[in-house]
Amino acid sequence: METTTTTASFKRHSLTPQGVVVEEQEEQEDEEEEEEEEEEQTADAEAAVMKHNNNDDDEEEEELSVAEREQRRLLGLKVRKDFMCMERVDGRLLNVVEGLELHMGVFSAAEQTRLVNMVYDFQTKGRQQQLRERTYSEPRKWMRGKGRITIQFGCCYNYATDKYGNPPGILHEEAVDPLPQLLRNTIKRLVRWHVLPTTCVPDSCIINIYDEGDCIPPHIDHHDFVRPFCTLSLLSECCILFGGNLKIIGPGSFDGPVSVPLPVGSVLVLKGNGADVAKHAVPAVPTRRISITFRKMDPLKVPPGFVEDKELQGVCPAVLPSPRPGKENC
Repeated sequence: METTTTTASFKRHSLTPQGVVVEEQEEQEDEEEEEEEEEEQTADAEAAVMKHNNNDDDEEEEELSVAEREQRRLLGLKVRKDFMCMERVDGRLLNVVEGLELHMGVFSAAEQTRLVNMVYDFQTKGRQQQLRERTYSEPRKWMRGKGRITIQFGCCYNYATDKYGNPPGILHEEAVDPLPQLLRNTIKRLVRWHVLPTTCVPDSCIINIYDEGDCIPPHIDHHDFVRPFCTLSLLSECCILFGGNLKIIGPGSFDGPVSVPLPVGSVLVLKGNGADVAKHAVPAVPTRRISITFRKMDPLKVPPGFVEDKELQGVCPAVLPSPRPGKENC
C-alpha cells in the first residue's frame, strides 16, 4: 500500500514546479521517520517493562529457599491411579492393572535434558569400550523390533538365556558399572517425592534407547527384583500395553485391552497386579525414545561383592503440601 500511495503522489505532482515536488517529498519522508522513531521508542519501552518483570520473577525465585522451591514444584505434581481392566484369572475376576501409577511433573524439562545428555555420553563411552563389558549392549538389528540398545548400572541382568547358557535374571559372575551420580540424584528425587517408597529404594537401573521401530515384547518383569519398580520416559511419548493375555500381531506389533500413554518426563510405577498379573509390552515406537527403569534387587539375589550405596540410604520423603482448590490429583 505504501508503494502504491507514493507512486500516485508522484503522478499528482509531476506537472507542478520541481520545488513543490521536492518539498512535499521531504515532508513525507520526515513524517515517516517520526513514525519509525515513535515505533522504536514504544518497542524499547515494552522490552524494558518485560525485562523488569522477568528480573522481578528471577529475584523472587532466587529469594525462595530450597524447601520453598520444592513445595512449589510439589504443588504441580499430578498422579493417576484409576487404571481398570477386569479379567478372569484362575477363576477369579481381577483388576489386572491394579497398582499402576502414572506420575507427571516430577522432572523439569531441564532435568530431563541433563538425563538425556548423560545417556548419550554413556552411549559414546560404550561404543568406545570405556565401560565394563556387560554395561553397554548394542546388538545388531536383524529385524524390526530387534536390536534395542541397553545400558545397565548396579547389576547385570540377563533378559533371556545367553550364549553361555546363563538363564534369565541377575548374573552373579558379571559386573557392570555402578550407578552414576545423576542417576543416584534421580533415585533420591523419586523417593523424596513419594513416587517410590523408602522401603524400596532402587539399587540398579537399565536404560533402553529405542530407535524407530524398536519395541519390548509382552513380559512380566523378573522376580529377582522386588516391587514396586518404575520407568521414566524421555524424548518422545509412546504407549505401553497391559493385559493378562497380550497378543503378538507381528514384529513390533501387539494388542491388549489397556493402552497407557506415557508422556515425556512421566514416571510409571508398577506394583500389585499391574506388575505381577498383567503382562506389559511397548509396541514399535514411531520415533527415538529413551526409558530408564529403576529397580531394587531381591536381597537374596544380590551378587556377591555388591556394596550398597550409602548415599541412597536414609532418604526422607518430603512433606506434601495441601492441594490448592481445584488442583487435585487426576
